[in-house]
Amino acid sequence: MNKQWVLPAPAYMHYVCYPEFIGHYSDFPQHAERRSEGLLNSYNLHLVFAGEGYVFQEGERIPMGRGRGFLFPKGAYQQYGADPNHPWEVRWIHFGTSIPLPLLEEVDQSRGYFFTFDPDAGLIPVFEEMYRLSESFETSCEPRFSALLYEILITLLQNSEPLHGSVPLEIRHSIRRTADMIRRECERPWTLETMAKLAGYSSYHFLRLFRSIMGKTPNRYLTECRLARAKLLLASTSLSISHVALESGFRQSSYFIKVFKQVEGIPPNQYRRAFSS
Repeated sequence: MNKQWVLPAPAYMHYVCYPEFIGHYSDFPQHAERRSEGLLNSYNLHLVFAGEGYVFQEGERIPMGRGRGFLFPKGAYQQYGADPNHPWEVRWIHFGTSIPLPLLEEVDQSRGYFFTFDPDAGLIPVFEEMYRLSESFETSCEPRFSALLYEILITLLQNSEPLHGSVPLEIRHSIRRTADMIRRECERPWTLETMAKLAGYSSYHFLRLFRSIMGKTPNRYLTECRLARAKLLLASTSLSISHVALESGFRQSSYFIKVFKQVEGIPPNQYRRAFSS
C-alpha cells in the first residue's frame, strides 16, 4: 500500500504547526529515499508500526522496526528506506512550524533525532483522521489538521525516548500511572516514601525519575493536584473552607489558605466569590 497526500498551504499563516505532505506505506519494498543537504525545507517525521527498515546517519546503518521512529530537521541530509524482504509499515509527515516546540528544540540542534515510541499510545486514530480529512480536503479543516499534528507531537513527547536514552518507556509508563493514582487520590496523606512504594522504587530513585519524566518533584505535583481539587470544590460546592481543605488533602485549613494564596494570588474565599455559580 502506498498512500500519500500533499496539502495546500494554509490560508491562515500562523498555525503552531501544519502538515505539508503526509502518507502511509505498507508492503512497499521499493520505498527508499536519499535527499541531499538543504533539499527539504520542512521537518520529516516517520513512525514505524510494523516490519523493518533502516536509516543511514553519518555512515551508520540504524535498524528501524516496530516502535522506532526518526525526525529530521529542516535541510538535513536524509537516507532511509524499507527492508525489501520485510518492508515496514510507516506513517509519515512533512511539516512546518511557526513557533519553537519542545520536541523540536533538540532536533534543530542535530542532524536527526532517532527514538523509540509506544505504538499503542493512541497515535494511529489521529493519523487515520488526518488521512480521512486529506481525502476530501476543505479549507475549513485547516485548524483540525494543525491540532492533529500538534497532538501527534505532544503524544510523542510524552511517549518516546531517544534510542540510547536512559529511561525506558516501561519506566515512563510506570511513573505516569503512579502520577495518575496520586491525582485521583490526592486527599490521601501521601509522603515521598509512600509514593515511591506505590511505584516500586526507592525514594531517591523515584524522586529522580519523577522529576525527569513529569518535569516537577512529586511533592509539587501533589500540591498542584490538591489545589486543582480545592478550586473545583470552591467553585461547585458550599463546603466550608476547612472541609474543602480536608477533602483536598490539606490537614490544616490555615496551611491550605497560605498555600492557596501563594499559588493563586488570592485567598480561597475570594476565589469562591469570583468563580462559584
